Amino acid sequence: MSLEQDFARAAIDWLAGDAALMSRVNGVFHRSPVRIAAPYVVLDDVLATDWSTKDRPGREARLAFTIRDGSDDAAPVAAITAALETRLAAMPRTGESYRLVNLTPLRSRTLRIDALWLVTLDYRARLLQF
Repeated sequence: MSLEQDFARAAIDWLAGDAALMSRVNGVFHRSPVRIAAPYVVLDDVLATDWSTKDRPGREARLAFTIRDGSDDAAPVAAITAALETRLAAMPRTGESYRLVNLTPLRSRTLRIDALWLVTLDYRARLLQF
């Protein structure tokens, strides 16, 4: 598996292991699930580029987390967003095959489409292989 795939799997597992976040959503998934009720979190496909050093392979990965919520007001989706951001900020710096050099939030976007809230949180992860 590639560095970015290892990291994406670790990020999903890390988020799914948080009781505060999981009490607010029906799951954390890589790609949209076929049948599940909102609210839930999806990690979309990961875009990666080279971030190697002279002596070690590395990748810069762009991750887009999407929160889908069908609440009437924005308070529940705001609480989910805060729990996700807090959990990602505490993500361990080492994984099975990589060291996480940094994980930086880049931008966020909140949309209301009919009865569905969509929040997208974009992150940049810089990874070095062991």
